[in-house]
Amino acid sequence: MDVPLLKRVCNYAHWIPITQGLHLAFFTEHFPGWQWNDFVPRLLKKKVLKLSGEGNASLTKLWHGLYISSDVEAIEFIPTKRGIKIEVTAINATSEPKELEKA
Repeated sequence: MDVPLLKRVCNYAHWIPITQGLHLAFFTEHFPGWQWNDFVPRLLKKKVLKLSGEGNASLTKLWHGLYISSDVEAIEFIPTKRGIKIEVTAINATSEPKELEKA
């Protein structure tokens, strides 16, 4: 998932689209078999997304008060037998992506 697609996912990070199911068609089209909790809540828990960052030049604003580091290029969600592993790729990364989560 690149940052523009993550921004579209974060557009649903509000109780109205979630409780009314407005996100379901988007998720079915772009992420079949995945759920809302596989993305934004998990990224918040792992501190990939931040809830504040107004005026911080090192962060990019997405939607609904959510921010991500400006050097993030992509996030990969990898299903494993023990859960979902998250890898973050930085812009101009010269090494392997950073593994953030197993399970």
